[in-house]
Amino acid sequence: MLKNILETKGYTTIRLKKTKSQHLVALLEVNSTEGLFLIDTGASNSCIRADKEAHFTLIAKENILELSGAGSEKLEAKPTTKSSIAYNGLFLVPLKFFLLDMTSINNSLSEQGSEMIDGIIGADFLKKTNALIDYKSKRLFLKL
Repeated sequence: MLKNILETKGYTTIRLKKTKSQHLVALLEVNSTEGLFLIDTGASNSCIRADKEAHFTLIAKENILELSGAGSEKLEAKPTTKSSIAYNGLFLVPLKFFLLDMTSINNSLSEQGSEMIDGIIGADFLKKTNALIDYKSKRLFLKL
């Protein structure tokens, strides 16, 4: 089994859940507060809902940046200082997030019968941890 092979090579396993919209999500802790995060290999940066800044005790920087969405849509985002990401109490890596309005994303997920998410785990985190996704077993493997 892939899990056994990767764990002997030092990978950490995170259990994922498939939503009704067919996305994979994980329960992760940011600064010791649990949240639901969508795993998105197509997102360059990891993001958290702007209205969750205090909830996750994030420290936003003053500058506002313009990020690009999947289409031609431009999104205003505020970078944060590094935060701690953990899974079941196991520290994974420090990571900077972008705070942005995720209302349209959550509305779309809700229309498809999926839970609202607190944020997105993007390629920055996935590359930093040499992540491997096993879609069949719904597991995310990280080399820390």
